[in-house]
Amino acid sequence: MHTRPACVTVALGVLLGTATAAAQTPVRPPTLAGCPTENLAFHTCALQKATTFSPPRTPSGRPDLQGYWRSQLTQAFSVEGVAADDPLVKDPIMPWDAAPPEVVDPATRKIPYQPWAAAIGSRGVNFSQYVDPRSTCSTGGIPRLALQDASQILQPPTDDHVLWLHDDHHQFRVIAMDQRPGVGRDVKTWNGLSRGRWDANTLVIETTNLNGYTWIDDSGNFFTDTARLTERLTMIDPDTIHYETTFDDPAVYTRPWRLAWALVREKEPGFQLLEEACREGERSLGRIREQGYKFYFGAPWRFR
Repeated sequence: MHTRPACVTVALGVLLGTATAAAQTPVRPPTLAGCPTENLAFHTCALQKATTFSPPRTPSGRPDLQGYWRSQLTQAFSVEGVAADDPLVKDPIMPWDAAPPEVVDPATRKIPYQPWAAAIGSRGVNFSQYVDPRSTCSTGGIPRLALQDASQILQPPTDDHVLWLHDDHHQFRVIAMDQRPGVGRDVKTWNGLSRGRWDANTLVIETTNLNGYTWIDDSGNFFTDTARLTERLTMIDPDTIHYETTFDDPAVYTRPWRLAWALVREKEPGFQLLEEACREGERSLGRIREQGYKFYFGAPWRFR
């Protein structure tokens, strides 16, 4: 049975208690599915392995991605990485883990913000003035849901949908695979509207109609309601999926950019997703708000 402590994410930088544990960088295994475990090296290796691996198939012949999965080669603090000498690594209240970037393109490993947007993301205005949307028990959003906690992928035999269920905040995604027309662009939702298709052995999910009310990570990195997100899920061995997201949002970025990490099959006997009692168990939001943090509804970019 899968268990975990009942806790919620809180806005970093707000002093809510005391702690004495020192930050330590998690030890990564030397290889994963035969690939290095630094994100860019894994990404390059995984793309090559995908060209020769033949995935298991559903009865209809589609790649079978079904099962429980956990993210690997990830941390939620900043997709741009956390340096070992970052002051937050030594924070006595809520220390961050030093880790390499999850950004694999561009070569700088940084989000290619337009100058005005860089001041909002990357521990800027969002981080210093707003409550992390996930701390309010809202969805973590895309692709953060694939990074947080465990998830389950289901492929109904009709092949017209893929279901992606998330342990994180009761969230689920219904991904239409039947090429049905989209709704009007004025319809906006937290997780957007997802349409899927198969590109050989890769599940490609394109998501639009986002409201822009979610963050990419704890640092306040963001996109707007004009973003198009393209996820690619490709098995590279029986228990490993190469996961990649491309962000395309000309409103805030100078060019599209990409993240990549691994999803590894959860094999614990009897494993299941648990109900996360975030709203019932949340006790910190009031104290965060007392510190002057505002709710985030895209205001730093929406009313620019």
